[in-house]
Amino acid sequence: LGRKFSEGVLYDVSAVRERYGLEPEQLIDLKALSGDSSDNIPGVSGVGDKTATRLLQEYGDVDAVYENLDQIATRWRTKLQEGKASAYKSRDLVRLVHDVDLAFDESRCRVDNYDRDTAMELFRELGFWRLVDRLPGKPGQDAEQQLALFGQVVEEPAPLPVTGRYLVVDSEKALAALEETLSQVEIYAFDTETTDVDPMLAELVGLSFSTEEGSGYYIPVGHAPDKGPNLPLELVRQRLGPVLAREGVTKCAHNAGYDITVLAEHGMEVAGPILDTMVAGFLITPERRNLGLKQMAWERLGVEMTPIAALIGEGRKQLTMDQVSVAKVAPYAGADADMTLRLAQPLRQELEDKELLSLYERVEMPLIPVLARMERYGIALDVGYLREMGQELAVRLEELEQAIYEAAGHSFNINSTQQLGQVLFDELSLPAPSRTKTGYSTAANVLESLSGKHAIIDHLLEHRQLAKIMSTYVEALPALVNPKTGRVHTSYKQTGAVTGRLSSVNPNLQNIPIRSEIGRQVRRAFVASPGCWLLEADYSQVELRVLAHISGDEGLVQAFRRGEDIHASTASAILGVPLGEVTPNQRRVAKSINFGIVYGMSGYGLARRTELSVDQANEFIDSYFARYPRVMQYLEETKAQARRLGYVETLLGRRRYFPELKRGSGANRNLRAAAERMAINMPIQGTAADIIKLAMIRMDEALGERQLEAQMMLQVHDELVFDVPEDELEVMRTLVREVMENIYPLDVPLRVEMNQGRDWENMSQA
Repeated sequence: LGRKFSEGVLYDVSAVRERYGLEPEQLIDLKALSGDSSDNIPGVSGVGDKTATRLLQEYGDVDAVYENLDQIATRWRTKLQEGKASAYKSRDLVRLVHDVDLAFDESRCRVDNYDRDTAMELFRELGFWRLVDRLPGKPGQDAEQQLALFGQVVEEPAPLPVTGRYLVVDSEKALAALEETLSQVEIYAFDTETTDVDPMLAELVGLSFSTEEGSGYYIPVGHAPDKGPNLPLELVRQRLGPVLAREGVTKCAHNAGYDITVLAEHGMEVAGPILDTMVAGFLITPERRNLGLKQMAWERLGVEMTPIAALIGEGRKQLTMDQVSVAKVAPYAGADADMTLRLAQPLRQELEDKELLSLYERVEMPLIPVLARMERYGIALDVGYLREMGQELAVRLEELEQAIYEAAGHSFNINSTQQLGQVLFDELSLPAPSRTKTGYSTAANVLESLSGKHAIIDHLLEHRQLAKIMSTYVEALPALVNPKTGRVHTSYKQTGAVTGRLSSVNPNLQNIPIRSEIGRQVRRAFVASPGCWLLEADYSQVELRVLAHISGDEGLVQAFRRGEDIHASTASAILGVPLGEVTPNQRRVAKSINFGIVYGMSGYGLARRTELSVDQANEFIDSYFARYPRVMQYLEETKAQARRLGYVETLLGRRRYFPELKRGSGANRNLRAAAERMAINMPIQGTAADIIKLAMIRMDEALGERQLEAQMMLQVHDELVFDVPEDELEVMRTLVREVMENIYPLDVPLRVEMNQGRDWENMSQA
């Protein structure tokens, strides 16, 4: 469509008509009716692009639509009447204002001789972090010009409003002086400079410390020989290892887990307490995605720090830190430690002000070294098994491709959305979905809705499933085996989910599909260490138990206390049939309700997950609330709290904020409904996440106290996986159950289901 340029596509009148079925001037009216979530244009609730387009094709514009409401079908008339104010407001938001009386002087638009500090202050007020590097006239000078001799004080060359003084520690005498300084303080910040973002592969280039605002120390240990002198790592380890391992001294770091792992891999253990400024920032603003030190320093301290790209570059020419001179790295690394220390106390105070300090000190901080130990230990992988699995999948994928070509009548690029859409909807005349900007959608939900309508669909669905398993796991996992350990080491992120759940990356071991046979085959590749067993401990229905506790519903509480099958019990209660006569289908529907309630599921949502009609689903939900009235009360009270306070919280005080629900908010109905569902779920899922974190901390302590060789390896939401020597199995089964089931007091018992096996798939009850 339109004329193509290197930047994109130019839409002329004909291109707009072809894509939208409207005249260019009608696009404003299209957005007024259908809205645009990417630009926060609400539109009319319940009116999508297809309906809006049809209305505009028939009536011309928004005014004409409302002048002819009596001619429009009742279904849409009601929505349009209710959303009239929003439609006109949306039209005003979309329409460009082009009649402002504004004198234009091109010479005054040139950026010249401006006050950069004032501009920075405005950028901070507006949150324009991404524009900082694009602001012209950025001050700075070459650090090497400032550092004539190693060992002297250097000034931070980057645009720091507050100058920092950072000392290069390049002699044994200077190192001893730093050791003395660190030994006399009760709090300091530290940071590492390395060669890799993977802490298990990174080589240590240098360490930085700060003990007071505006100063810092940098110790080079791994720079290339021509980039400046280094101190021997063994000497640094002898001097500073005991200092880092000293308990009771608060060590501040930003993304502390990374630094702790790197130092441990280089023979230096870091003892707590740890104050992680990144995790603190996350607890305060859990919806934030960018929690980098540079952005936090800019926003909270008004300090503009040197970006790492200024040292190592970007793209193909990017260096590793060991290839940068000590002169350049010293002020950069010193500033990192300095800013971390400057952030620590204000963040701690804000945590205390928001009643989050207990959660921070009781859960998040003690968890950091636990996760570091788990990440370092890793898990064994049967690479040979995956190789055989890959060969079998390759054969099956080839068979499916041929079957797809035969069903289509010719070969084509299966991975091309446009070619596939043409085959399915133009050539085979299957029911077509609405066209997207680039053509027909061939997303998974579209193909699933066509299942059974043509042989090609089932072949395509299987092909996609197998291709994803092949690329994501079978081919990718062997490449992630650490060459030094021979194991796979995932990284756990404490700042990945607003509910407080941990996330797993590189690789993601929490998302391996287990509902399909092929997904379970992938889990077979994760195996116990020689002479060991995998012990899996999974909290049973922990979110429903939390719901019973929080809501205080007597029916739910008593069912759990009696140890009943909660889904069968729910089916029995809402259907009025004896517990022993509940059918599998009735239990399945009750299970969908039990878990769906936690996510604010509607009757429509239940109908989609079961064979019920929407009316039947609504009747089931009504019966559920009639049987468990305190659950309904919890839902309404939680939504009311979110509207009143703008946040909800877990039993341990973790918060999630919902500014769109505060009274007087202008958020549209769909956004409010989605926010209410998340508000309902957060205290439940977040409390479950907090509980398993407490269990992980206590299990780590118990393993040390009992001097067991068993290792906690993996956390998958409500599940922990241990690598256990055979002679410790019995002890571990007892210990794990004791810790996990008694870690947090609820009005209902916590229960753990355990399995054991030589691999992660073939497990039997323990």
